[in-house]
Amino acid sequence: MDNSDIILAEFKNGDDQHRTDLYLYHRNLRSDFEQIDNEEVNSLEPEHTFARQDVLTPSRAKDQRSTFVKMKRWCFSILS
Repeated sequence: MDNSDIILAEFKNGDDQHRTDLYLYHRNLRSDFEQIDNEEVNSLEPEHTFARQDVLTPSRAKDQRSTFVKMKRWCFSILS
């Protein structure tokens, strides 16, 4: 039985720690996890209009990245 749908649902609904655990444990689903995370990050970004220009300072740009992305990069930096 394929539990990948259940695992992906857990990933979508999980907190940062649970997401990190799932990411590290299920290597075969990492591309799906990254796709879910990218979709969530993209949905948080405001739409750009010509009437208004948003300026991101370095600190605001870092805040827009999800905690999962930060943890994933941290884990890979340790492993490499």
